[in-house]
Amino acid sequence: MSRHDGVSCDSCLKSNFRGKRYKCLVCYDYDLCATCYEAGATSTRHTNDHPVQCIITRSDFDIFYGGEAITSEQPQAFSCPYCTKMGFTEAMLQEHVTNDHADTTAEVVCPICASLPGGDPNHMTDDFAAHLSLEHRAPREFISFHG
Repeated sequence: MSRHDGVSCDSCLKSNFRGKRYKCLVCYDYDLCATCYEAGATSTRHTNDHPVQCIITRSDFDIFYGGEAITSEQPQAFSCPYCTKMGFTEAMLQEHVTNDHADTTAEVVCPICASLPGGDPNHMTDDFAAHLSLEHRAPREFISFHG
């Protein structure tokens, strides 16, 4: 398993940790390693009822998905930053936010930006529905992580 380079757990302070990373979608720049997340770690600003996005490293992605060329829709499961429901594709997340959270204006971290290679892991927006339609609407080309 590879490491999350440049990332440290905001609970145990371990840096460049291995395994799953859990990024809070409410707190700016707040990440937990799997051990702390599973233990229910909290802080003065983070509670364990905040929605999180699970992020795996690119090499772990290659191990889990065999390195085949796939669309970004398929393997990634996104969490709703408003209600904590998990398992959405980009398109399903957009539909869910439009249908269930049209009037919600809380500032949240975009789980898609946080998860995509080269994305902004701390992109905060107070109009998540508009952000989804502006930044994540166009269908992506096939992505290969080898190149």
